[in-house]
Amino acid sequence: MKTDEIRQRFLDFFKRQDHRVVRSDSLVPQSDPTLLFTGAGMNQFKEYFLGLKKDLKRAASSQKCLRTGDLDEVGRTAYHHSFFEMLGNFSFGDYFKRDAIRWAWEFLIKEMGLPKERLRVSVHESDEEAHKIWRDEIGVKENWISRWGDKTNFWPSDAPKEGPNGPCGPCSEIYYDQGEGYSGKPHACSIEHDCGRFAELWNLVFTQFDRQEGGRLVPLKNKNIDTGMGLERLACVVQKKSTNFEIDLFRPINEAVKQSLEVGERGLAPIHIYAISDHVRAIVFAITDGVIPSNEGRGYVIRKLIRRALWRAYQLKKVTEPSSTRLFPP
Repeated sequence: MKTDEIRQRFLDFFKRQDHRVVRSDSLVPQSDPTLLFTGAGMNQFKEYFLGLKKDLKRAASSQKCLRTGDLDEVGRTAYHHSFFEMLGNFSFGDYFKRDAIRWAWEFLIKEMGLPKERLRVSVHESDEEAHKIWRDEIGVKENWISRWGDKTNFWPSDAPKEGPNGPCGPCSEIYYDQGEGYSGKPHACSIEHDCGRFAELWNLVFTQFDRQEGGRLVPLKNKNIDTGMGLERLACVVQKKSTNFEIDLFRPINEAVKQSLEVGERGLAPIHIYAISDHVRAIVFAITDGVIPSNEGRGYVIRKLIRRALWRAYQLKKVTEPSSTRLFPP
């Protein structure tokens, strides 16, 4: 199944559940001056989560996102990106945990064809409601449900203790088990270990509290749902690849990088090819949305990505001409 089809199936599925399909916002946030870039699907719906807008109850989107917090991991791990698409469904004071969990499971099993015996879930250690839904209504085995604390299963992470003040809540994450042979450590590996075998697919955030001064959690009158699932991660699992960089979206970019730098397959370190491919995507989409490389703000971030891509090219071979420009469409 091609990545474009996966994206469309997601949007069509939630459209059938009475969600309005909303176009991706620009990478430059249109209604939040506090952000340099759009980094999550919920960013463009902030006014709905805060109750400032009330003309929409359910929404779904495939949001282009740019994040730079893990640049050193890009290419080295199977799943990290600077640019990616986030699939998400949202409820603004409408449905809550039961429907969010039920629809997530139905989409992965029926629409994507993932075997349910490969799926694992986590819930917040205090969230009895989500735990019971997964166990008693969805039928997930007790030993396939992990219960973790605020750092892992609360959003924002550690919000009860560290803040910020405002809407927050526990979350439930869905993982895919890629098999015993994936990590090389079949007996020591679980979703609690960062071994790579268990791919985190989908985060379901149950926004049900207003954090106030002193870490006091006050129940919200209108509870919201905010979910996020990396399109590239889902495609990696559906297409049975070992890394996101092997899916159909990346193959032509990887080949273009190799041809541009005139490097062959023998002795090639894929980490550099993958990182360049990722950064090229980020640069092109950012410039398309009006971000010009410069020495400050958003422009500096894009300039930094260009320099990092060039540095990666130097790791592959001695670059003596601006061959990287051939990677960008005219």
